[in-house]
Amino acid sequence: MFVPQLGILTAIALAGCADVTNAPASDPSKTLNETAFRCGAEPVLIAQCSYTACHGKDESALRVYSLGKLRNPPATDGITASAPLTDAEQHANFLSAAGFATYGVAPADNWLLKKPLPAADGGFEHAGGAIFTSTSDPNYVAIYKWLNGATSCN
Repeated sequence: MFVPQLGILTAIALAGCADVTNAPASDPSKTLNETAFRCGAEPVLIAQCSYTACHGKDESALRVYSLGKLRNPPATDGITASAPLTDAEQHANFLSAAGFATYGVAPADNWLLKKPLPAADGGFEHAGGAIFTSTSDPNYVAIYKWLNGATSCN
């Protein structure tokens, strides 16, 4: 016994099986400037986000290495914990933050800026609360400039 509705559903299901091809997304770390990150955005992330209960842990999506907290390799004493960040740690911080720079998303809509912004200014719920006071907060501006293509520390 042929059921017309079953035939229609089968045709729709089979039509949905077509191959879909997506071009690979661009790598944001190739377009963002690491020098500008190190002197602008990274100090903000270290000061505001690197606490061990937040982004100062390996399993965090935004992972931030910093003095006295998360180190790679893990610090074994106070001297290694407080040593300046290595180039590898700073580069890892850059890659971690750059991973949030989704192609085609305006800097002002980036999660690095929206998540820690107060809700009244368009921010999202952030477990650590609002980090920036507004879009004119100097810390917000430092990250915004980097996401917007800054190429130097000015």
